[in-house]
Formats: sequence, structure tokens, C-alpha cells
Amino acid sequence: MASRSYTEQTIKQLFGSAAGRCAFPSCRRKLIHPATEQSSTTIIGDIAHILAFSNEGPRANSAIPDKDRNTFENLLLLCAACHRLVDGQPDDYPDETLRAMKLDHLDWVDRNLENEMSDIRFPELEVVCRRIISSEIADSTAFNSLPPQDKISLNDLGPSSAKKITMGLMQAPLVANYLQSMVTHVDPDFPPRLISGFRQEYDKHRRTGAKGDGLFVLLEHFAAGGSADFERHAAGLAVLAHLFQVCDIFETTS
Repeated sequence: MASRSYTEQTIKQLFGSAAGRCAFPSCRRKLIHPATEQSSTTIIGDIAHILAFSNEGPRANSAIPDKDRNTFENLLLLCAACHRLVDGQPDDYPDETLRAMKLDHLDWVDRNLENEMSDIRFPELEVVCRRIISSEIADSTAFNSLPPQDKISLNDLGPSSAKKITMGLMQAPLVANYLQSMVTHVDPDFPPRLISGFRQEYDKHRRTGAKGDGLFVLLEHFAAGGSADFERHAAGLAVLAHLFQVCDIFETTS
């Protein structure tokens, strides 16, 4: 039996896609509480298994290979109370119900991001970019020659990622204006340093084998700073979509 442990990539993908919220439809509470002056960041979420981790657990299925038990596809982000409920009453919450719950939650996240996207302004972009920016300038800051749709196809990005890119590009003019303002008034190297910060994260996950939609979610989580606030998440997605469009990240898959 495999150990009950999860890769960093899986955890970030799970929290990122769920926007750090409980997936139970009548709950959806924030599971990430940011650091304060007195305390560090606190995570109150649980990682639930759709099909049980063990052969004796709720919704057990002995046919599922060990290697698939702790994958993103078999996991659901819940608060502790909702986790206890679905595992305590597995006949009321079979695996089909939990899979539908997960998909419904992802749709709910998308709707909230779309609603929030139109409200972001320079201050929200400032918070996102200041966290990402690197002290180094990227080796390559070339503007890409591929249209977004070609990049989407090249990287095997599915409808969910494509939808989020389109959503983020709604604010591409705002992001471009913000970056130009930083170049003019603060730091002429701001855009290449921003690209460098993204490239470091992109390369880190590529080295572990991340690709496609999984890689996009990891970068989305990174851009949002792991926040459960939709305002922060929307601003991060706007920056990610802008860089997807204008720089050479996602240009190659090798």
C-alpha cells in the first residue's frame, strides 16, 4: 500500500483549482487564512479521497492501483467538517456524487473569477506582481510569435485552461498599462524581472514533469499567491494570461 502523502505539485494543483475553498456546495468556506502580524498563514482544509486510500475506507475500490490513489483526479478539497460528513456517510456521498461536486465547484470558481475580473485595478496587480518579480532579469524576454490559440494547442491545454486564458485576457490592456507605468515611473526592468519570476516557477514545475492543464493550474496558484480571495486570484490570472500572450513562456514543450 502506498503512503498517505501527496506531492507538492498535487497539493498546489488541488488548492489552486479550488481557489482554496471547500468544495461542498453549501459550505465553500475559505481554507487558507493569510498571515497576520502575530501569526503565520493557517490552512484549515482537508484533502479527501474520492475513492478510498485504503481498501477498508469509505468508497473503497480495491481495483484502483496504488499509484492512482493520491492523484489530483482522486482528491477533493474540503473543510474538516465536510470531510468528516462525506466519509462518515459514504452511501449518501458515493464517488459519482463527489466527482460531480468537484466539477460543480470548479465551475463555481470560474464564475466568481469572471465576476471579479472586471473589478481589478492597479493596486491588485501591484500585489500580485510584487510577489512574483525576481531580482534577476530573464535570459530570454522575447515576445512570442505564436497566437494564444496556437500555444493552447501546442501545450495540450483543455477547455478549462483555455477559458481561463480568455477570461484573464479581458484585462490584458490594464496589465499592459500597469507594466508600462512601472517602466516609466519606477523600474525600466520591471517587465523582464516579472517574466523571470514566472519563468523560474515554470521551469521548476517542468523539471518535475508537469505539463498541460496541470502546469497551468500550478502557475495560476503561484500567481494568486495561494490566496483564497477571488480578487487576488483574478488579478493573478490576468497577469498570467497577459504573459501567456506576450512572452515566450509556453513556447516550447521540450
